Amino acid sequence: MINTNWYSIRALTLPATAIALLITFFIVWLILRLQFSKKWSEAYSDAAFTFILVWKFSLLVTDFKLVVAQPISLLYFNGGTVGVFLGVIAASLQVWRKRHNLSLQGHRIMAYSWAIILTQSIYQWLVVLFNDNSTTSEVTTLMVLSVLTVFILWKMQGGVKRGLILYTAGLIIVAFFQPLGIGQTAVGMSLLLLCLGIVLEQEERIKVGGEE
Repeated sequence: MINTNWYSIRALTLPATAIALLITFFIVWLILRLQFSKKWSEAYSDAAFTFILVWKFSLLVTDFKLVVAQPISLLYFNGGTVGVFLGVIAASLQVWRKRHNLSLQGHRIMAYSWAIILTQSIYQWLVVLFNDNSTTSEVTTLMVLSVLTVFILWKMQGGVKRGLILYTAGLIIVAFFQPLGIGQTAVGMSLLLLCLGIVLEQEERIKVGGEE
């Protein structure tokens, strides 16, 4: 989706996409807190905070000269698309590092599916609501991702991999109807998170098989 609106918070002006992301993080944190144990909501908030920090300060990587010349630019700018990917990678590595403490075995592995799918879906929904894109792209996004989210989270409980593969495939199809197409950041981010989910589940299956 294309960002068409900007919102001012005192002296700071943020794109609608950034506002949507912040609200998404809070909503998903709350859902995880109510649906699963406290450690999952804490792990999610830690990952979200890591993403925000890396995304904001990635400007040091993408435009170091600007930061040196104008340090205050860190408050108003970020690393853009590169920063988003760096943030997702950093947050994923943090989840990977904490994987043993999160105890993914059994029904608790569902918490990861909930976190990653709800984060993407709620973000997409809010971006649709906060911006003005074509009606076709907005309706397609809302309908397809809503149906997929409900189906995967409430009907498919056979592990992370199948649900994430289905969701990512659905997101790619939706992307064809969106203004930025399949090359948009959201698709790449979804593929990265899909890879993390597959690795986590595979490791857990190996671990469980070894214990048996």
